[in-house]
Amino acid sequence: MILRLNTDIAAGFVGLAFAALLWLARGDMGRLSIIFPRAILLILTVIAVALIIKGLVRPGDRQVEITGSPRRLFVVAAGFFVWWVAIGQLGFVVSSVVALLLLVWYLARVEGPVSPWRLLRWVPIVLLLVGVFYLTFTQLLNVRLPSGLLI
Repeated sequence: MILRLNTDIAAGFVGLAFAALLWLARGDMGRLSIIFPRAILLILTVIAVALIIKGLVRPGDRQVEITGSPRRLFVVAAGFFVWWVAIGQLGFVVSSVVALLLLVWYLARVEGPVSPWRLLRWVPIVLLLVGVFYLTFTQLLNVRLPSGLLI
């Protein structure tokens, strides 16, 4: 699929949407702990507005080629959204293991049917990957990950 679009304006609007999302989710933070996130939001907003202005003043239409199946792209994007919702319900570990196994299975289907034996060989890799992320966030970075019904 080939799209013709002004990538500066598109990137600027994506940056503004991301900044708005972060602004709305900032919550109740203390006076000193809000300084760094507020500075990042300000820098992100300034860069996004500068990209939009550049795209309007000196438009540069580019052809963006999205290789692969658009259906697969949208299914994977929807899968990430479902994963995000599932993290709050099932917890980080369980939802991440299920989501990654489903993602690997879905993307491997491009080559042909995926046997249960092949899927079973991916389980230790997915468990290791999720475990490394879990331990990195909880032990090294001291970030509490969501826990749901299970873990």
